[in-house]
Amino acid sequence: MDKKKQLIFNLNNFLLSTSHTLDFIESQYNNTKTNHSKRVAFLSLKIGQKLKLNPEEMFDLCAYSLCHDIALNETKDKEKKFAMLSEEKIKYFPFISKNNNILKYQNENVDGSGIFGLKKDEIPLLSKILNFAHTLDEKFNLSEKNIQNRKEIISFVKSSSNTVFDDNISKIFLDLCKEIEFWIDIQNENDILQFIFNNLHDFTTALDFEKVLGITKQFFYILEKDSTFISDCEKMCTFYEFEDKDKYTFLISASMSKLGKLLIPLKILEKEDSLNINEYEEIKAYPYHNKKILSNIMGFNDIALLSCKIQELLDGSGYPYNISAKDMSLKDRLIGTVNIYSSLIQKKSYRNSHSKIQAFDILKEMASNKKVDNSIIMDMNKVLVEKM
Repeated sequence: MDKKKQLIFNLNNFLLSTSHTLDFIESQYNNTKTNHSKRVAFLSLKIGQKLKLNPEEMFDLCAYSLCHDIALNETKDKEKKFAMLSEEKIKYFPFISKNNNILKYQNENVDGSGIFGLKKDEIPLLSKILNFAHTLDEKFNLSEKNIQNRKEIISFVKSSSNTVFDDNISKIFLDLCKEIEFWIDIQNENDILQFIFNNLHDFTTALDFEKVLGITKQFFYILEKDSTFISDCEKMCTFYEFEDKDKYTFLISASMSKLGKLLIPLKILEKEDSLNINEYEEIKAYPYHNKKILSNIMGFNDIALLSCKIQELLDGSGYPYNISAKDMSLKDRLIGTVNIYSSLIQKKSYRNSHSKIQAFDILKEMASNKKVDNSIIMDMNKVLVEKM
């Protein structure tokens, strides 16, 4: 491993750490419950075991399960655009097996009534498993501690076999249903995680920084697809002549710096009126969520520490830590200042975009009040404004 160019990375470690952000988004569209994607992974892997999938396929099946709704916030529903965008977004993910189009075809039914009209063996096996697992948890909530719910699930699977679901997968599930430990384990996050860790081969690898950035950008674009923030950060890294490792650590941090916003209700993020005090407090928590999530990803400690400072200001009036100038490095100051600039020139639900000149004038005013670093503002003017 070249520590100057690579990072130790495990796709399932990354996705397990970030999965509850995607779950929260889906809960707002489909009323799914906490740990939805972990339950999808648990059930998928249980079925994969019975089908004797190889270690590579099992590893990938878990990853597909954890990110199966990665495009939902951008498409709002699970129609054709969702299927296509899901597949597009994960092309940067380091899957191990040679399977293709798994997320694209995750909503295909074996009778041909799905989005693309594929039938039976035309549908990839992993897609069939995913369709089975996520459909059940969306429709019934597999964590529900209710015997009647179990009976309804079993009845639905029987009636949907050979139409919605593959018959063999349905039979495997009906056998699993006879085991009391299956129902107990799928209701408990710790049991699910223990099962995953005990049954997945460790495919941790050294991944080039550029490839890690390709992955993390997909989470940034969930809420910020029109933002220039990452490209603006890259220009400033080039201006300051950051070494390769410092540059990519900074850019990965920038791409992960909005991750905590995925845990803020969309009705707050997309609100056109002024936020009330409770809503503003929720917004202020998102950098802390960044740190909490990213700290669980191997190799992301520096990234976690930088991304959680994105809203700090030199006079200590930022959030969530109220850090002041003496405790803020150049990178801390830079990521926050570029964030302000990129936000100002972006159209928001509550205001129109500012011009680059207007944004720079606002930043100069902030610098005069000792909130941002004036020298960084002047450098940004040269790089981002004067060269427009």
